[in-house]
Amino acid sequence: MIIKSNSKESEKVFIENIKKFFDNPEVLLPQCTDSCFMCPIKGYSKKIEKMKDSGNFGKYHNSADQFLAGVSETYKILENEKAPLMGMIKTNYGSVNYCKRGNADEIIIAGIQNYDNDIYRLLAFTNVVKLKKLRVYSTKNYFTATCRDKIDMNFIEDLLKEENVPYSVNDGRLVIGNSGNKINVQIYDGAFEVYEDFDGNIVHIMLKHMLLPDIPFVINSDFMDFIPDNQEIINEFIQKRLTTKQLMARIRKDKTAYAIKNNYYVIGSQHYTLEEFLEKLEFDEKLRPFIGEKISSRGFVLDSPSQRKILEYLFPQYKTEIVKLLYNLSDAEIKSLKGNPMEVMENAKLLSSKKSMASKIMDPWSENSKYLIDLLTYYFNYGKADSIKFGRKNMHNDIEKSIYYAFLRAIGNDEEWIFSENQILLGKRIYEYMDDMVNNQNVNEQLKKLKGII
Repeated sequence: MIIKSNSKESEKVFIENIKKFFDNPEVLLPQCTDSCFMCPIKGYSKKIEKMKDSGNFGKYHNSADQFLAGVSETYKILENEKAPLMGMIKTNYGSVNYCKRGNADEIIIAGIQNYDNDIYRLLAFTNVVKLKKLRVYSTKNYFTATCRDKIDMNFIEDLLKEENVPYSVNDGRLVIGNSGNKINVQIYDGAFEVYEDFDGNIVHIMLKHMLLPDIPFVINSDFMDFIPDNQEIINEFIQKRLTTKQLMARIRKDKTAYAIKNNYYVIGSQHYTLEEFLEKLEFDEKLRPFIGEKISSRGFVLDSPSQRKILEYLFPQYKTEIVKLLYNLSDAEIKSLKGNPMEVMENAKLLSSKKSMASKIMDPWSENSKYLIDLLTYYFNYGKADSIKFGRKNMHNDIEKSIYYAFLRAIGNDEEWIFSENQILLGKRIYEYMDDMVNNQNVNEQLKKLKGII
């Protein structure tokens, strides 16, 4: 017990408040909301009423009933109307002062003497709640008790207003927060939802206004709801006051580890079989059996459909096999590919495409035709923007400039100002064939027709 001295001013306020209490001691008792057999609150009401009628509030000073003993002990303060020293107890919701005049439980005394505080008055019923399995609910507007497993949702709304917790009602269901994953909270017959962005612990806030014989909260999350929540983490949330965001971070980490260990294949919030998972990721049919075999011994959890995480897992050991299955490159060619797995796959695709295109296009018959064929190959492999740069950088004579003019016109980039009149004149003749070639129509046939021109 912590003892502290009381100033004259504080002592006077305290004594006046005690006097006010004994003018109407029934104010300490919550309203019973059910007709329970042998209701302790109704029993206390009758005893307090008799003490008030007789004026003998000291009747229970040595009673074994700590609540009644606390009332009588508090009345003893008025014998000399002095309280120079005060005791202080610390609670989860702040420190509470009280004055001792006997042997009653300090916690119960503190609750009685702070009867006008909607949080601390709950302390007066600690023994009754424990022994009689009572439930007491207290806000500025509610002070009720029941022996049944129930709670009034109107009380919860009033509690949230008092604690300045924003909420909404959606389809008749109370909702706290707006975004992220959420937890479903059930307490007795009441239920509501709390989203991850709520920066607080709803259990801690609610217990501030309740005195209960048990911890009745049932909490489950919507993250991977096909996997049960780890009850140890839920209990930590209830007991150690993690925020909702901290709770969800731990649940995500725990369930992700569980899913990987137990061969779950998850994308977003959906659980798939291995075959469905590979199909959802759109792996090439040639590659799918190989990928399926290599990841069948563990699970994967992805936020969205993406091959990258799978390839990052497999590439350290199976890079060569994967690239060969898709693009049939040599070991040396695969070894030359640099970057992360997705970059390697893209570069392998380009290299394979270049080899394929090069094998399809006829051999050049002159320096000018080599420029034309290289330009076309570059266009098919790397696209419009890169091929424009390639063509401009590598043209060295008038004929090559005419070829470049025809190419630009065929892909929709008219830039006549950079060419001479003669270059444009020849370029227009080449364009008749270039237009078909950039659209991959009979490339070799069009090249043969150009032999007499370039």
